[in-house]
Amino acid sequence: MSLESFAGELRSIGFPEEVIEEVAQSLADLYVALRIPYAYITKGYGGYARRTKYWPYSEVVEKILLQFGYADTGYKYTVYAPHADWYFIALTKKGLPLAKEAYKRRLEANLDFVKRHIERRRSLAPLLYFGTSFDGAIERAYLYSKPTHEVVSPYLGFVIDAKVDKTPEPPIKQRTPHTAPELWEMSKRVYEGERLDVVFAAFRSAASAKNAVEALNEFFSPLHERRLVLLMPDFHTKNVFTDRERWIITDEILEIVGKEAVKIDPEKLRGVVKEFTTVLLLFLGGERRYTKGQVLKAIEVIVSESEGLGLSYNELLEGFRRLVEEVSFTTGCISRFNELGDLDSPPFLVFDWEALDNAVREYLELLASRALSLT
Repeated sequence: MSLESFAGELRSIGFPEEVIEEVAQSLADLYVALRIPYAYITKGYGGYARRTKYWPYSEVVEKILLQFGYADTGYKYTVYAPHADWYFIALTKKGLPLAKEAYKRRLEANLDFVKRHIERRRSLAPLLYFGTSFDGAIERAYLYSKPTHEVVSPYLGFVIDAKVDKTPEPPIKQRTPHTAPELWEMSKRVYEGERLDVVFAAFRSAASAKNAVEALNEFFSPLHERRLVLLMPDFHTKNVFTDRERWIITDEILEIVGKEAVKIDPEKLRGVVKEFTTVLLLFLGGERRYTKGQVLKAIEVIVSESEGLGLSYNELLEGFRRLVEEVSFTTGCISRFNELGDLDSPPFLVFDWEALDNAVREYLELLASRALSLT
């Protein structure tokens, strides 16, 4: 069924044009986010359901979508969080073709604006295209609307750990009686075969910095006004994080952005990756407690899995040495690089963990500035 046929069916059973248009708009929203929290009940306050700002549509629209089978609000889409129960409306497989058509109609009506907007802010294109993360639960790309200063995502951390034989620490509360080596073997089987895409890792880290997030928020705001992207809370099966909202981005928008992103000078792209790698290695040797041998192995992995960038082991190692020396000299929070230490030794000693964390944040801000000025 086409969107127009569906509209005709709604007219035939007595719905006015404003309701029909609201249904079309709600379908377009569901195409963007696939799953949207429409209500929540705060625990301990009498069970009164409150509507969310994320779903601005009427209950009549919900009834239409549900009874036609285009949306679902079943219990499997409810998140029982510690302080509130969150109720989501989710797009169904049956509703996907109509929702995609509704979104494309919305995009086409704003296409000239979108192209001009991206062209004016083309310096953001690499960050937008390479800096997105992917949520497998909703099959959508996203960027956070608040800075996280995340050097390495949990997923990337697991991949690197598996490739350099970094045995994970056992959890404080173990649900299964696995030893640390057993946990490492399980992790390695899952992640060792995954490719380490250092380009995406670099831009995702850059996108987590304050100055990058501010630029991204400014870019997304007019697109959000036209509901071409949506701002949604982060969530998982047991919690909803309204203080950690994400810009949800469609493939259609990324395709337009990608046409600008691919125009990057390869040498400039390589420069961002090199700069990110030195910060990553500093983080691994500090926060992640990698040994000197594991840091050196991480360099080998990055070089071998980034052949197209023309990175060399020696230049990455020298860049890491220089960064350690710089941080040691300017902050005193770490020692100099442990040149004579064996592979089981630390790459450097940490004297002030908080100062090291602040230094890493500052380098991420510099990385973000570089990523924002590639075109």
